[in-house]
Amino acid sequence: MKTPMKNTPEKTRIALRRMAGMTAAAAMLFAGAAMADAADSALVKGGRLNLRQEASLTAKVLGQFPTGTLVEVVEDGKDWCKVQVNGKSGYMMTKYLTWDGEDREAQVRTNTGIGLNLRNAPSLSAEIITSFKPGTEVIVIQKGHQWSRVKVNGQEGFMATEYLNFAQEQPSAAQGKVAVVNNPRDTQVLNFRAEPSLDAKVLGQFRNGTKVTIVKSGKDWHKVQTEDGTIGYMMASFLKITNENASIKPFTMTLVNYNGGSIVNFRNQPSLKGSIIRTVPVGTKVTVIEHGTDWCKVDVDGETGYISTWFMR
Repeated sequence: MKTPMKNTPEKTRIALRRMAGMTAAAAMLFAGAAMADAADSALVKGGRLNLRQEASLTAKVLGQFPTGTLVEVVEDGKDWCKVQVNGKSGYMMTKYLTWDGEDREAQVRTNTGIGLNLRNAPSLSAEIITSFKPGTEVIVIQKGHQWSRVKVNGQEGFMATEYLNFAQEQPSAAQGKVAVVNNPRDTQVLNFRAEPSLDAKVLGQFRNGTKVTIVKSGKDWHKVQTEDGTIGYMMASFLKITNENASIKPFTMTLVNYNGGSIVNFRNQPSLKGSIIRTVPVGTKVTVIEHGTDWCKVDVDGETGYISTWFMR
C-alpha cells in the first residue's frame, strides 16, 4: 500500500491508517463493508460553526452549530465540506471539523424499555442496521449533542445520544487549580474569549502573572474563571497550571437545546436515571455551582439539581 498523499482528505487518511495492517484485498473488503454500515461523520470543533448555503464565506448562513455537534459528511474537501446536520444540507469549513474521537463506554437506556436503533447515518430517517435492548454496552467513538457514532457487537453506526447513559466522569486533575498567564513575552497579552475559538468574541486581555481558575481543562483551550467570576476560554499553551487550589465561584449560564426543543430537563441526580424535578424553558439563566464534563450542579430559582452540560451556554 502506498503512503497517503499530503492532500488526501483527513477522513480518508484515517481510514487508510486503520487498514494499514491488512492485505490490500482484505482492506478493500473492509472499506466496502464500513461504508455500507455507516456514513462518514465528523464533529464540530473550535466554537460555533456556520453552516452555509455555498462553499463561500459570503454565502448565506443556514444555521450555527456548537462544538460537539455531529455532522454527516457528504463530500469532503481541502477548505470546505458538504455536510448534513439536523435535516439541513450545506457547507462547513474543513478546518473546524474533526474526524477524531475518544472511545467512551455507555449503556443503552430507553424510557419505554424498547430497544435502541443503530442507524447507518445520524438521522431518524436513516436506515436501521439493527437494534439493541436496554443495558447493552456500547463504545462511543464520537459523542455529539443529538447523535453519537458508536460501535457495538462489531457493528458501527449511529445512536441517539439522549438514550445513552454515560458513566459519571471524575473532574479533571486541573479543575479548581490556579493557572497563571504565561505569554512568551512580557509585552504580550492573552485573549480571554467567550468560546474556545480564535474567532470568538474577546472578553478581555491579560498580561503575564494574571491568575485564573481552571473550570474545565482541554487540549487546546481551558475553560477558566477570572477573579471577578467571569467564565470564558484561554489558549492552554499560554497558561501555566500551578498546584495552588481555588474555589470556583458560582456563575451564570443560559439554557439552550440544540435538538430544537423548547425545554430542558432538571434532574435530582447527574444521570439520565435521575428523576426529573421539572422542566425548564430554553433561555432561562441558571446558577452553576459545580461544572462537570457531562453534568452541572445548578441552582434554578432556589432549587438545587442537575442539568446536562450540553444544554448550557
